[in-house]
Amino acid sequence: MINLFRLFCFILLIISKSVYSQNIRINEIVASNFSNYDEDGDTPDWIELYNYSSEDISLNNWNISDEENDDEPWIFPDISLEPDEYLLLWASSKNKSEINFVRTLINHGDMFRYTIPEGNIPYWNTLDFNDENWDSGESGFGYGDSDDATNIPFGTISIYLRKEFSISDASLIQGLILDIDYDDGFVAYINGVEIARANINGSPPSYNATTPAEHEALIYDGGIPVRYSIDNPQDFLVDGENILSIQAHNISDSSSDLSLIPFLSAVYSDQVDEGIIPPEILDLNPESFLHTNFKISSSGETVYLRNSSNTLVDSVTIENLIADVSYGVSINSNDFVYFEETTPGEENDSEEFDGVLISEVIFSHDGGSLNSPITLSLEAGEDEEIRYTKDRTEPNSSSILYEEPITVDVNTIIRAKAYKSDFISAYSTTRSYFFNVSHEIPFVSLVTDPYNLFDNDYGIYVYGDDYESGYPHMGANFWEDWERPINFSLYSDQGSLLANYNAGVKIFGGWSRAQDQRSLSIFARGGYGISEFEHPFFQDVSYDEFQSLVLRNSGNDWLRSNIRDIATTSLMAGTDLDYQRYTSVGSYINGDYWGLYHMREKTSEHMLASKHNIDADDIDLLELDAQIIEGDNQEYLELKNFIENNDLSDETNYEYVKSQIDIDNFILYNAAQIYIDNRDWPGNNVKFWKHPEGKWRWILYDTDFAFSGQWWSDWDVNYAYNYNTLEFALDSNGPSWPNPPWSTLFFRKLVENLEFRNKFINRYADEMNSRFLPDTVIDHFIGIYDSISNELINHLDRWASWMETSDIYYYVDRMNNFAANRQPQAKLHILEEFDLLDYHKISIINDTPNYGYVRINNNLLIQQENWGGDYFEEVPITLKAIPESGYEFSHWSGEVDSEEDEIILDVNQDVNVQAHFIPGTELNIVINEINYKSSDDFDTGDWIELYNPNSNSIDISNWIFKDDNDSNSYIIPEGTTIQADGYIVIVRNIDDFLDYFPEITNIIGEFDFGLSSSGDGIRIYDSDQVLQDEVNYLSSDPWPDLSNGGGYTLELISPSLDNSLPESWANVNLHGSPDQINTSTASITNIDLANTIVFPNPFVNEINLFLTLNNLSNVEISIFDIKGVKIADLFKGILNSGINSIESKLEGFSSGLYILEIITSDGIKNNYKLIKK
Repeated sequence: MINLFRLFCFILLIISKSVYSQNIRINEIVASNFSNYDEDGDTPDWIELYNYSSEDISLNNWNISDEENDDEPWIFPDISLEPDEYLLLWASSKNKSEINFVRTLINHGDMFRYTIPEGNIPYWNTLDFNDENWDSGESGFGYGDSDDATNIPFGTISIYLRKEFSISDASLIQGLILDIDYDDGFVAYINGVEIARANINGSPPSYNATTPAEHEALIYDGGIPVRYSIDNPQDFLVDGENILSIQAHNISDSSSDLSLIPFLSAVYSDQVDEGIIPPEILDLNPESFLHTNFKISSSGETVYLRNSSNTLVDSVTIENLIADVSYGVSINSNDFVYFEETTPGEENDSEEFDGVLISEVIFSHDGGSLNSPITLSLEAGEDEEIRYTKDRTEPNSSSILYEEPITVDVNTIIRAKAYKSDFISAYSTTRSYFFNVSHEIPFVSLVTDPYNLFDNDYGIYVYGDDYESGYPHMGANFWEDWERPINFSLYSDQGSLLANYNAGVKIFGGWSRAQDQRSLSIFARGGYGISEFEHPFFQDVSYDEFQSLVLRNSGNDWLRSNIRDIATTSLMAGTDLDYQRYTSVGSYINGDYWGLYHMREKTSEHMLASKHNIDADDIDLLELDAQIIEGDNQEYLELKNFIENNDLSDETNYEYVKSQIDIDNFILYNAAQIYIDNRDWPGNNVKFWKHPEGKWRWILYDTDFAFSGQWWSDWDVNYAYNYNTLEFALDSNGPSWPNPPWSTLFFRKLVENLEFRNKFINRYADEMNSRFLPDTVIDHFIGIYDSISNELINHLDRWASWMETSDIYYYVDRMNNFAANRQPQAKLHILEEFDLLDYHKISIINDTPNYGYVRINNNLLIQQENWGGDYFEEVPITLKAIPESGYEFSHWSGEVDSEEDEIILDVNQDVNVQAHFIPGTELNIVINEINYKSSDDFDTGDWIELYNPNSNSIDISNWIFKDDNDSNSYIIPEGTTIQADGYIVIVRNIDDFLDYFPEITNIIGEFDFGLSSSGDGIRIYDSDQVLQDEVNYLSSDPWPDLSNGGGYTLELISPSLDNSLPESWANVNLHGSPDQINTSTASITNIDLANTIVFPNPFVNEINLFLTLNNLSNVEISIFDIKGVKIADLFKGILNSGINSIESKLEGFSSGLYILEIITSDGIKNNYKLIKK
């Protein structure tokens, strides 16, 4: 009986839900929330607590955590739960524990002052403005949606609104929340300070400005307003009267509707009587916003609740929680169960389930291209049944029951889902089968319930009922920001499945969404089962994780060249510009061929984070005139104000701007836009971003107007290469589109500075002398066109059967015509705009280009025997001769006689110079040791060791260490040298390294990226970015594999060996030998041979020995088992002094420990441990 009792206690300890005290419990948890919004408009995870006692319980100094032993758990503030009361905690990692109280100060239906402006009104949004002559009206405002309390005339472009509100003590306000329902755009101000905006340009927008896109109101159709959280309200609030001012803008004077309904709420640190309890539509808890310092993993995690004595009160372990499914206490049994209907702050739902079924249905064939019928089998788990559909709809419990294999002999889409009694079925699996299709590029299959795309009221792809007849059909369904579920499959050109995901889909783009073939955004979201797409969708990128993708229809270039944007942006490959990669694909929607798309990265903070190896949450991403996409715009607005009000020809002012802007990026970005003649810029298609550790950078995207892209104008199609886009980009008084004054401000102010002007002119010239050469551009365009030419036949048959591919190529030919004729005109524009006299040819001769190269303007690399390019008078250029590894620069000759490797040329006439290189005497720095994965018991962190094989020290200041991702780099500090025959160790974490090697001082770091345990590259560049050494290792055979967490490092057997070869490396010393020679220290005798190396160790079927002898010796080498019994003689004979290499086959040995014995005629006897794997 006692044993049974102990067993029962043991079982209680290991079950996932344990109750250690009464009264307070964790009542419900959601780990993937998509339905409930916090005060910031986000949808974080949440935890609900419940007081099931009959007494008030104080939670003061209680804590909650997702770690069992957490030194920094989240601490509750001084709050209490009444009997039968619930408390909602947002598990957001925002770490807010202040007790706050929310009051709504401005509500739907409040009275506003308003006017329909007939011109710009100075200071109308400030507190002191007199609005007594304005009309009064009740919100909402607008026309056309039947939700307007105050109707305004049809066709109104803008309306200005003002509403006073009172604050008794502004210091009590911790934050403001603006909830606003709008159609189509707005800017909101408090006391004249902008607090939020959407879908409108200008600072401030002109009274007659129209929005660049449509945005539909939401409340009238059962939705909720858009939320904006406003931090630091003390910066603009005052005690007493304050003023909320809003200007709302329409997309056009023919728009079918206009709407504006604002709500303003305040978050107080104390209870007040101001305002009202927030209305239900805002879903704002009136008393508190509590956010933990952790998030909850939907794949599995335990949450621990402890009281003020740190005693465990409750813990709950969750596993496999899918989107909007909760895990909580049953109201029937008090057991923990699963709920499809979540109930934050309320009693748990009565419908409950035993678990979540996340198993995927296994298809015997993954779909794609078929030439003959197949028999398809489906498989699920034990006690599970499969339901499937063939009509593209999502399967449910009433769909066809799978009972026998399915014959597939025509184009078919199968969607299947597993079901189990009392379980919630998670996700369906979809496969598409196509007969006798042919593609020379990959293709995608998109599958969704037809209702999601094509229903007249609900479908995102169709017109619906309330659309304008004129292009681009504003008001149509496809202008709504609606997302629907979809299955996305990518197949190779041979028809095999490459990737398959359940995802979300939206219509993408501006006016081009009105094309019959619409662009689509595809989103990975936890609600569909994945948070990112993991697949190498694009070539030449080092990352393969994407939060979103775009299937673009070629934008405004649709049914014209169909390549303009991808060809233009990819022309900048190899530069530091941020742009979207692409993969051209054929497509099918619900089994119907849907034409050619270009799959693109989506221009977002996630794309930038992947490219630059930074955290997406830290990025400020803005567009147009500082509109916020992600993050904050305050730094940019301050910079804009500085540039607008200061003379940048003053070097102090210019240096400040340089500290804020990545000047090289900004110059190349503008040079590219100007050369390609993009006149849907700079007042449109502008995005720029900043990371806290970086500077403002600009993104090249949406270049449909480039290279004669203004198709409606015959002159532009045929002669746009003449257009002075440089003048256009410097215009100080352009129209609202395409080049308003705000859009040209930075560039025209910066060219006032001589350094910037010269850098811009030289970079533009560099690009025209290389990337923008006519033949280079034309070959690039034709190559892209040829890659999709066969798909275009099918594409035209789908969308424009009256067209021929020759009609498409006409526009490609016009692009080529632009490229062939642009350069002379672009050079003339530089002369005109900067008042320069002429340009001249610079000729560079290099008889030995394999010895070295010339870098022009710290940018353009010339490594050919004869080269020429044009540069401008009054704009000096810089030439630097850079030898390849193993060579040296000798001197310049021709019209320049100098031994300096870097020279400055004034280009007042044609110039001929020759660079001379000679073989060098200096040996390369060697990558000598790599620690990419430490053992758990000796975790030094990642590090590498460099060795200097020269007899003199080498200055490696500003050298660069990279892995195989160019965005991961560590610049070696100024003043760093490696002594002759010496070492230096570069570490990822100095403290971790010194914990185990405190005696080593010759270390530098830290680098901020990790070395991959599945294989990586190690590259060392000198300060001129010449590659000095490179190793690309693997973590498995033929590379030594004990480096992969087995306690050993990769050690180069000898610095004289080719370190690109796996056989040159060994696992020599346990934990490695940083800052010393890589000799074996595994000797088990006191006397060691000089520089004896045995590798690999452990071995498989052979070993290699390097023996360094001082004298000619008679040598015997034998191998013994651990008991001392000789197993084999490996070598007997005379070896010369110096290094001797011996290779021995050791086949047939069983795994275990052996002793290698070496005896010389000099009387030396050494034993070494050998391990057979």
